[in-house]
Amino acid sequence: MMSIPMDSRLDLLEMELAQLKGRQGPATSMNGFPGAMPFMMGPMYNMMQQQPKQLAAPKGENEVEDPPNKNNDEYKAQMQVLHHDLMLAHTALQKQHADLMAAHAQLLKAIQDGAIGGGGGGGGGGGGAKKQRHPALGVVRLDYDYPAAPGDSDHPGSFGYDVFYRCVPGLTFEMCQSGKFTEEVERRFADAIKHLEARGVSAITGDCGFMMSFQVLARKIASKPTFMSSMVQCPIIAASLDDGDHILILTANDLSLKPQKEILLNSCGFDVNEDRFLIQGCQDVPGFEAVALGEKVPLDKVQPGIVKLVEELIHREPRIRAILLECTELPAYADALRYHTGLPVWDAITAADFYVSAFKDNHRFGQNDWQKEWDGHQEDYELGMNLTKDEEALLLRKKEAQKEKKSVALVKKKKLEKIQRKVRKQQHPMLGVIRLDYNYPPAAGDIDCPGSYDYDVLFRVIPGFTFAMAQEGKMTEDVEKEFIDGIKWLERKGVSGITGDCGFMMAFQPLACKIATVPVFMSSMMQCPMISLAFDKYDKVLILTANDETLKPQKHTLLKQCGFNVDDARFMIVGCQNVPGFDAVAKGEKVDVEYVTPGIVYMVKQILKKHPSIRAICLECTELPPYADALRAETALPAPRPGTIRGSASTSGSWTGMASRTPTSSGRT
Repeated sequence: MMSIPMDSRLDLLEMELAQLKGRQGPATSMNGFPGAMPFMMGPMYNMMQQQPKQLAAPKGENEVEDPPNKNNDEYKAQMQVLHHDLMLAHTALQKQHADLMAAHAQLLKAIQDGAIGGGGGGGGGGGGAKKQRHPALGVVRLDYDYPAAPGDSDHPGSFGYDVFYRCVPGLTFEMCQSGKFTEEVERRFADAIKHLEARGVSAITGDCGFMMSFQVLARKIASKPTFMSSMVQCPIIAASLDDGDHILILTANDLSLKPQKEILLNSCGFDVNEDRFLIQGCQDVPGFEAVALGEKVPLDKVQPGIVKLVEELIHREPRIRAILLECTELPAYADALRYHTGLPVWDAITAADFYVSAFKDNHRFGQNDWQKEWDGHQEDYELGMNLTKDEEALLLRKKEAQKEKKSVALVKKKKLEKIQRKVRKQQHPMLGVIRLDYNYPPAAGDIDCPGSYDYDVLFRVIPGFTFAMAQEGKMTEDVEKEFIDGIKWLERKGVSGITGDCGFMMAFQPLACKIATVPVFMSSMMQCPMISLAFDKYDKVLILTANDETLKPQKHTLLKQCGFNVDDARFMIVGCQNVPGFDAVAKGEKVDVEYVTPGIVYMVKQILKKHPSIRAICLECTELPPYADALRAETALPAPRPGTIRGSASTSGSWTGMASRTPTSSGRT
């Protein structure tokens, strides 16, 4: 009986295995596989079925081994055993290869998830990645103590997110009214802003409208969006209405505000026709004198007086189309004014919501689970907290009388929700959307998808209204008639505001404003004034659009219609047309959000490396909102949801106008 030595047997086996691998090519071999990782194989005999060791009889010195007889049954049996072992080894190799490919796929997915902070689309977070904290508001306070009511910016329960306060010793109302700091108070003002930023706030405001005089200084000090008065909303309010419409500014005392009206409005960066803004003080409303005295305001007594005052003003001046509450103690009456007048009302709370919402996780669409939920608890603040003993000694207006204690339970979640339910009790706003004569499959987040909103939305298609017509800025006579009828129809249905589903409809903003009696905002770019006002003049705003080649020629016209005299250098327009997978927009096809997300994030990160002065992102295209959360998570920049023209009008929260879509003649750009 002849046997094959073990070493030779192994050599034969490995040679045959190598030949098999060569025949199979890349399907089973990792050679040339992109991203393949080296894998050490164990000795082949570990994979094979072990046979009893066979030893040949010793040969004589001159004996020559006879060649094996291939027709011998014993030889055939040995070859069958060898073939069987080879197949077992090959099966084991295939299994290891499959395991390796699975591990490689998991690695690629982990790398992709890591690139966007954990899962695109609506998926969950990235496998245990640390979540970011919920956004918070910082409030710079006057050196003045009083019992704040719900709705007041000095009452934590006025907000649906964390709020932190820092008083500026020596900063009195009189100093704010004069618009001039002493050197010492200016230093303390800067310290207050830096303290709030150190606490991780997302945006900073003040608790007195006259702090608007210090807006330019504040935004030089801060790295976060800064808005020192509710009056920063003036550009959006004015742009959403017809030139002949009036805006009522309600303040605590018009004798104090009127001399500063022009200065304050100009501080908003807005070239305003001051005749459009009517200022009315509430100093003569019964019970409101408590504000000047620093006492608790009797809401049940003051509210009827505020409503009566405004109704009389509207009766005398029917061209009033909107109300702005300048005083930070007036938001408590906003809902009553909305209910009794039917007009949109903006205030300090709607301004804060606008900026903070740009940092918040949007739970309706986009990336989820990257941000911690707010626990519903607020800091129980008293004037002088967060100051050193020396700084506290500098306070001028801290009341000697024992301050009415706040209940800790008031700022807990159940109490806060109760307040918010009461505030919204009689409100049920609805958005109207003018649509192009164009259909496509909208994703969650698109303006044409009802699931993009947390309120009712009503659509009206304008027959014959094409993208080419919108881009040119000219309608045929028939289409213009349909456009006018569409706006009137939406108003008859009771909408609180009207927008369009194409950014180039901004060219028809003046026409729409003349027809409508509710605010009109035809593009998310109407947010540009409020975004830029919150940052220094040397900071830039990135505008993301579907196709920059389509938008750039109309940039100046569109921004001008937003009511903002913009310096082009401050606004950078970048298109997403070259992001892998985003070409589906131009084709009018459904976009694979999960596939596109890493490309959007990567593109923006590369832009930020080249332009570190970019401080905010405006998403102009309605196909981009699904990526807003991923951009917020990865860049830590505010990204207002296209069209989060927050701060309205018909609800205590706000209505949201989505951004524009920019289709090509054969699809969307």
